[in-house]
Amino acid sequence: MGALALLNDAPTIGDAVQNMSFETYWREKQRLIEKRLEELVPSAEIEPKKLHESVRYSLFADAKRIRPVFTMAVASLFRVDESELLDCACTLEMVHTSSLILDDLPCMDGATLRRGKAANHLVFGEDTAILAALFLLNRAFGILADYKRSLFGPTLPVQFVSILSRSISSEGIIGGQIVDLASKNIRIDLETLEFIHSHKTGALFIASAEMGTAFAKVREVERQAILNFAKNLGLAFQITDDILDATADPSTIGKDTGKDIGKTTFISFCGLDGARQLANELIDTAEQSLRPLKSRAELLLSFAEFVRHRTK
Repeated sequence: MGALALLNDAPTIGDAVQNMSFETYWREKQRLIEKRLEELVPSAEIEPKKLHESVRYSLFADAKRIRPVFTMAVASLFRVDESELLDCACTLEMVHTSSLILDDLPCMDGATLRRGKAANHLVFGEDTAILAALFLLNRAFGILADYKRSLFGPTLPVQFVSILSRSISSEGIIGGQIVDLASKNIRIDLETLEFIHSHKTGALFIASAEMGTAFAKVREVERQAILNFAKNLGLAFQITDDILDATADPSTIGKDTGKDIGKTTFISFCGLDGARQLANELIDTAEQSLRPLKSRAELLLSFAEFVRHRTK
């Protein structure tokens, strides 16, 4: 089902962002996020220089910034000033980058290419790469702890910290990673595969949605609609990653391909065509979940189509 087929009601929001494609919105917010990230992490000229250089090497590589843009997009649906969420959005990118640095280590996935460049540990050493990842995690929580208390009061920063902590924990990225490591070179069932990717990839998508809805103080029915959207779209995003790993050129997607050989993936379960069908079904389900938002969902529906047709 196409995104616009779900928009049967006449527009109810006059805000210009509602008529903007996700790709246009994404490019605009991506620039803001890049600029703010530059301000939030130390210069490579500040001691310890090697650490800060390592942090910036991975953080400012060619990145889509999908997760921080998504959280701002969610907030924008409810006529709030999503620019006030910019620092919070940047913490999602810091956590995501940290997870990539750790995921690439030889003791994890052993990747050599990330975001179009050599993996961090190949340039700076495993020791510095680990410290850079820890720096990014620590910096993210520090930003949230100090998050504009004078504007939002004491409760919202606490909510943000709780959301981000849960997305990293055994309920999120770490839980998915440990099961993924235990699943190398063995056949796993579909339930385990879904567990791995709903945690490793999906957890930060859900955290992005939760932060955006918490900031906008949305009704529970709207919150659940957006969380269901994020859950299904996050898994679809991972399946498209599997497809790209099997079909794309490393120079196009900016990371190693073929590294899933010997691992159970959605393609090994369903075949290439079956994986594409499953991704499309998940995206259709994600779009359907937004029905309670009516015409306000247009930007997120455009995001879903962006994922459906992604090439990198």
